[in-house]
Amino acid sequence: MAPQERASSGPVTVVAVGWRAPSVPETPLRPAPEALPAPALTTADRTAEHIRENKGGLVAMRWWKRRGGAEKSTGRRNGQRRPMSVADTGDAHATDGATAVTGFRSTTVKPSDSGPVSETGDAYATAGSIANTGHLHLDSHFSGTAHTVVQAGVIDRLTIAQKAAVPLPMPHQLPPRVAGFRNRHAALSSLNVKLELSRVEDEPAVVIVSGMGGVGKTSLAVHWIHAIADQFPDGQLYANLRGFSDGPDATASQVLEHFLRALDVPVDKIPDEEDGRAALFRSVTHGRSLLLLLDNALDARQVRPLIPSASTSLTVITSRSRLAGLAVQLGALRVHLEPFDGHVAVEMLVGDRDDLPESELQLADDIARKCGYLPLTLRLALERLASRGIGTFRDHAVEIIGELKDARAALDTLSPLDDDSSTELRVVLSWSYSNIPVDLARTFRLLGLHPGADFSAADAAALTAIEQAEAVRRVDRLVQVSLLEPSDPSRFRFHDLLRAFASERAQEEEPRAEIALARRRLLTRYLSRIDVADRVLAPGRRHVLPEEEAGEPFTSYEEALAWCDAERLNSIAMVREAAKTGEDGMCWRIAMALITPLVLRSYHADRREVCEIGLEAARRTGDSWGEAWSLMSLGGALHELGLNDEAAERSREAASLWRGLGDAEGAGKSLNNLGDALIAQGRLTEAAQVMEDALRIRRSLGNQREIAISLFLLGDLHLAQGDLEAAEQKYRESLGLRASADRQTAGFALTGLAEVALLRGDLDSAQAGFGEAAHAHGESGHPYGQAIALRSRARCLRDLGRPEDARTTLLNALALLEAADDPAADEVRREVGELGRCSG
Repeated sequence: MAPQERASSGPVTVVAVGWRAPSVPETPLRPAPEALPAPALTTADRTAEHIRENKGGLVAMRWWKRRGGAEKSTGRRNGQRRPMSVADTGDAHATDGATAVTGFRSTTVKPSDSGPVSETGDAYATAGSIANTGHLHLDSHFSGTAHTVVQAGVIDRLTIAQKAAVPLPMPHQLPPRVAGFRNRHAALSSLNVKLELSRVEDEPAVVIVSGMGGVGKTSLAVHWIHAIADQFPDGQLYANLRGFSDGPDATASQVLEHFLRALDVPVDKIPDEEDGRAALFRSVTHGRSLLLLLDNALDARQVRPLIPSASTSLTVITSRSRLAGLAVQLGALRVHLEPFDGHVAVEMLVGDRDDLPESELQLADDIARKCGYLPLTLRLALERLASRGIGTFRDHAVEIIGELKDARAALDTLSPLDDDSSTELRVVLSWSYSNIPVDLARTFRLLGLHPGADFSAADAAALTAIEQAEAVRRVDRLVQVSLLEPSDPSRFRFHDLLRAFASERAQEEEPRAEIALARRRLLTRYLSRIDVADRVLAPGRRHVLPEEEAGEPFTSYEEALAWCDAERLNSIAMVREAAKTGEDGMCWRIAMALITPLVLRSYHADRREVCEIGLEAARRTGDSWGEAWSLMSLGGALHELGLNDEAAERSREAASLWRGLGDAEGAGKSLNNLGDALIAQGRLTEAAQVMEDALRIRRSLGNQREIAISLFLLGDLHLAQGDLEAAEQKYRESLGLRASADRQTAGFALTGLAEVALLRGDLDSAQAGFGEAAHAHGESGHPYGQAIALRSRARCLRDLGRPEDARTTLLNALALLEAADDPAADEVRREVGELGRCSG
């Protein structure tokens, strides 16, 4: 135990733990000399001789006392001798050298009864009589802390403590800053704001920096703390909690001991149990201004005991977990780091060089994208660029891009050249994966099989064959530990490199049969939902699943269309995935069920792709029905893309296949598509014959939805022929079947009627008709049809001398076309400019 200093003016106890001496007769010892010269204290031999002459337990001590107002001689005050005391507290053993005696029971006597005290602070005391029990009985009284002890006689088991330890320096435990720290201005600004708020509100300041592995959490935290360290004069504490690493995570108890030692708490004062250590830590840090960095935390349980309660300190926590509960409890600021944006990532690879040609900047951007814009992987790529030696940046960049051909290859390529596993990408990602429960790990790796850009909890439920409520819980937990990230409300996504890692884990850990079942469950879910949406959007259309297999319906047209919008890219990905994995039957059915939403949103290139994939799948499986349907839909897509020669050819093939199958409905639809292509080719007479045949077939079947389509298409034909009366008749007849028709069909018929009015010169009727058509197209979810109707209405308004109304209407059309990224937006933009000049 270290010697203790006391600031009082009373007796100062020199403590020795349990001095036992041999039993000797209780006879008085010869008095100590009246005065000894000061040098005698520093001569061990003379002191020992003096003790031997007394044949007893005389202890010679050189002692000191730090006390305000005391003279150099701590044994005197204002020229007067002070009483001194020694305390006996237990057992001990003897040691040699310059040491302090600790642990005697105190007694107090007059100075004349004890040894003299010299002006230099040196004291001699007779030990008094020693009882047969072996315990020391003292009449000598002195104070101070002894530093020089000379043993008299035989003293067995006397423990004499070492000289007081030098206080530890103020802790400055932060790691060094990471070289090349890059743009994190928004995050640093948020951190500075939180620091100021905590001071104003007088509350403990806690910051949580979260994000996926390799995103730069520690770099940001260290950079910021170094910048503000001088605002916390009592030092900085750091602990790597190893929550996501290749070793066991650090316990709160271990870290508390580390912190308490760093704060100069004696080891024997540190409790053994975690709660006691936490309480002592809060006491020790109370009133101090400290910075703490708790790096790589696993969860809230690990860090909660490590946070000081004082408002004068700041605690920064980094974790792959978002620690949401802790943040709410403590009012912590949460900064969730995302990968760099493209500009910063490229700058990290090439620096601030303005002289690089555009082609080389593009190469750097390709590398950054394949690195997922992660600071860790970008540093590894930069290391590889620098290690290539002789050659140009272009040469090295092309080589690295070849090595990073896909995300899976990146897991192999992006490893450090010095074999430091702590920065190897696959290892870094594995630390997150290995620290989650088994059920979450399975969900994570099976989600890696999802081919889409993002997904819902329902997709997770399908892949893992669990209830959706449980899937929601698991997906949310994966978000909390930064293995997933939210994209839109109720939707989630992987970082590209994490997706590759998850897929790799699935391939290595899941049986092949389970992988196939998981994929089939997911494809089945998409087929069911797309089919249900199709039934709402086009109720009179032929559907790919029998009525008895239809899934749970959507509650409204708008809900069905919104689902199709959210899932469009995923649905197309499912078509590709089904083809790739041999699920050909589901492949062409998903493709055909997608036609209606793709037509409504004018995604004609996507429509062509899925039709071509579906056609190949149907042919592989020998399904003539699927082949005919795919050819028919492909003909319609090609027509919308302006490829009318090919469109006509595919439509003829489809009609022939349908006839061979005895399917009149399919044949009628294919003839309609053929008629569209022929009109576009200017072959109006041939088109008229084909379309009349189609209408006759549909009337014989009684399908009102298909009859309405044939009628408005015939109206378009008559309009192209200049027969306004026949055109108007067909359009009105089509509108008469509005209750049975698709919403989009009504929009086309109304547009046709407005065109008839315009050609007749009735601008008022025309502008009103185009407005009604725009409304119908808007209700159907067909923005392109709505934009075209609004554009035509704007022209009518302009010609009616209403330029401001015309410009407003044209701006609405422009917004729709720009949102759809339609090339027609450029023409409409010019028209808006012309209207502005005219009105100006």
